[in-house]
Amino acid sequence: MKLILALLAAGLSLQAQPWDALRALGAGDRIKVTDNAHREYQGTFQASSDRAISLETRKGPVEIERARVRRVELRSSSRRLRNVVIGVGIGVAVGVAVDQTLGTFLRNETGDDKRALMYVAPIGLFGGIGAALPAYRTIYRAR
Repeated sequence: MKLILALLAAGLSLQAQPWDALRALGAGDRIKVTDNAHREYQGTFQASSDRAISLETRKGPVEIERARVRRVELRSSSRRLRNVVIGVGIGVAVGVAVDQTLGTFLRNETGDDKRALMYVAPIGLFGGIGAALPAYRTIYRAR
């Protein structure tokens, strides 16, 4: 449990990042921008200046003033892999717990040894949940 919490804490970025970090973004990068009213805009990065950031969303182009931007996040495939690994780890832990409790009881009662099912189902479930979670890395966070 401590390992899982340590992995999650390592992935969290709580410090403010400078606005200049947006220069590393390239046109077409998938980003998510959260404004001060907690509205989220997802789309592709178009440009940024000292005063605003612009992106193309499904509803069309959006430009958000720098003063209104709370956070800018970049979609990252490496975070998705991390989420899958964490999900698989949780699935293994759940599988072991079920095997050592309910599995022991069922093997005593029926004599049937289908231990693999007690591992495959939770590993697949939690690994799939980890893969389905969108993976974003914070590029800019307002102070």
